[in-house]
Amino acid sequence: MVRLKHRWILFETLFENTSHQDTSIAPLTLHDIYITVKESIQLNFGDYGRGCTSSSLNVKYYSPHTNMGLLRVSRDHYRMLWCALTFITQINSRSCTIRVLHVGGTIKQCQALVVEYDREQILENEDLNDI
Repeated sequence: MVRLKHRWILFETLFENTSHQDTSIAPLTLHDIYITVKESIQLNFGDYGRGCTSSSLNVKYYSPHTNMGLLRVSRDHYRMLWCALTFITQINSRSCTIRVLHVGGTIKQCQALVVEYDREQILENEDLNDI
């Protein structure tokens, strides 16, 4: 039996011209991220790219509080996904930039980085609210 190998991509979504505490804008969901990434792959790589990544692409985690997410894709096509993420300029009509923070071979590496980064961001936001 052949073992399928994957890559885990940790990314951050940076929104333009919106404050983090703006409650009038609905937070992003896993489905929003998934649809946007699939559309970007289709736009930039066509049917070939969509076919290569469709079976292995999965959004495992997304935090609307820290705008961090975790994607899984097959090892052979992670560069294609990385490129598609770079070309995304808006999600749900909100201008944004996606920054890839880490590419790893195991989910444990990425989860540890997500937890550490989330903790830092939440503590930083609490400190700003106390002022």
